[in-house]
Amino acid sequence: MVHSLSVASALKLAAVTVVQTFWIFCENSSLHGLRYIGRNKAIRGYTPLRFVWSVIAVVSLAFTLFLSSSAWEQFRSNPTLTTIETTSYPVSLIAFPAVTLCNINKIHSGRAEELQKNLTQLGINGNDTIDMLYSLPRLTDLRPVDQRLVRIEAQIRSVGYDIERLAFEVAPPCESMLVHCFWQMQPVQCRSIFRRTKIFAGYCCSFNADRFLEPIFTRSEENPMPAESIHVTGIGKGEGLSVLVDIGEQYYTASNRFSYGIEVFVHRSFDFPDFSDYTAIVQRGMETDVSVLPTIVSASPSLRSIALEKRGCAFQDEGNSSTSVPYTYSNCMNECELRYTASICRCLPLYKQTVDLQTQLKVPICGFRELACLPEFNFSAYGVLHVHFRSTNCLKYRREPFVTWQTLVATFGGILGLCFGGSILSLFEALFFFGIIPFTVYRTIANRKAADTKPTISTISYMDYPGHQPMGYFRRREVMARTLNGNDDTMWAVGKRIYPGAPRWKQHHIDELKIIP
Repeated sequence: MVHSLSVASALKLAAVTVVQTFWIFCENSSLHGLRYIGRNKAIRGYTPLRFVWSVIAVVSLAFTLFLSSSAWEQFRSNPTLTTIETTSYPVSLIAFPAVTLCNINKIHSGRAEELQKNLTQLGINGNDTIDMLYSLPRLTDLRPVDQRLVRIEAQIRSVGYDIERLAFEVAPPCESMLVHCFWQMQPVQCRSIFRRTKIFAGYCCSFNADRFLEPIFTRSEENPMPAESIHVTGIGKGEGLSVLVDIGEQYYTASNRFSYGIEVFVHRSFDFPDFSDYTAIVQRGMETDVSVLPTIVSASPSLRSIALEKRGCAFQDEGNSSTSVPYTYSNCMNECELRYTASICRCLPLYKQTVDLQTQLKVPICGFRELACLPEFNFSAYGVLHVHFRSTNCLKYRREPFVTWQTLVATFGGILGLCFGGSILSLFEALFFFGIIPFTVYRTIANRKAADTKPTISTISYMDYPGHQPMGYFRRREVMARTLNGNDDTMWAVGKRIYPGAPRWKQHHIDELKIIP
């Protein structure tokens, strides 16, 4: 028969089940000290001692939670640790950097005159052309222009010229800027090692730069990039790149500085240069020495187990792979800036544009008309340049997880073992006691309550018993009297034969019967 319980009875039964399960767990758990809280036979009646052990267990639990919380917070807030792996890492194992030379002058006067003649033949006023050329540096510093230049730009576009082609044709050529080049004390042709590139400073000339920095209309399959990185074995001026450059002061037309010279940017070959890569200015009649002291930071493969947003760095195969531009921090920041600019101004700045990204975003290059939107995102006659490594050794750092998952688990295990003497098996033990035992306890208590419930007798039936009376047929008092009077009783007769002290045993048995309610 199934008996339905009221809500109050069910809640009471559940509470009793939880309490009984807790006592069973305390009495049988391998955790230190809990057995003294339970109903241990040795201290069952000593309530103060059980209370003291309860306080000790609560304090230990609080201390465990405090230490575990501190370890987790340290793991969450400081996921990586950078240490010095070696102070003498040989530079011969490091690729020689890229060197980009940008003339401060952005408009070569000789080329500007040729362009003016061409535009005049196409019907563009010569004065308008000159005004347009003098305003081209505005595309570098992103200063706005008046509406007259916007109209002139529209006229030039109507005859087949765009801003990119205009700026490229009047930029100082590499052939006039680079006079003599030497690589490891050996003379080489400058055009064989330098490429035309476009960076935030304008159209420049780069050594050992990746191909994605080249303008799309100057890339040549005849002069592919070297298959391997360039390495040197020595240090000093003779063990690197030396260039004799022509400042070209006589060709200065428009610049973004109040001086003459060539800006030098030293960067990694697969990086889009930024302001942090600016190194020096080569000026007329001066010899500029750029000594490079590299710093290497390697990452442990175990960093992959930490979320990208927490460790603050990415492996090459985890970075932004939406374009063919190699992933580096500098390239990623440049792409993020361009994507945001394109979403607001619907164009890409001329000197930060990359061909792959422009093709993907399907937006034009910003001209004079978009400069009003872009300022919000604005961030003898010869000189000699030497670029080389400063020292044969350099620092190499190693970035690795500050606390790995294995260390974190070991830390939690050590804290649990220190405060409670627990282990991984203790966790399974707790799951067993609080996941399985409650069902057993609940069933036992429910069955016991069902057995204690007296059924209601509505009908009494009588039946003949074959050969002997059923148990409980005689009243206890009659059975006890019959046994004391020594009447024939098979049970006691057998007892007398086997046990000489049967009367004494019988009396003890009868005494026990007397206390039965």
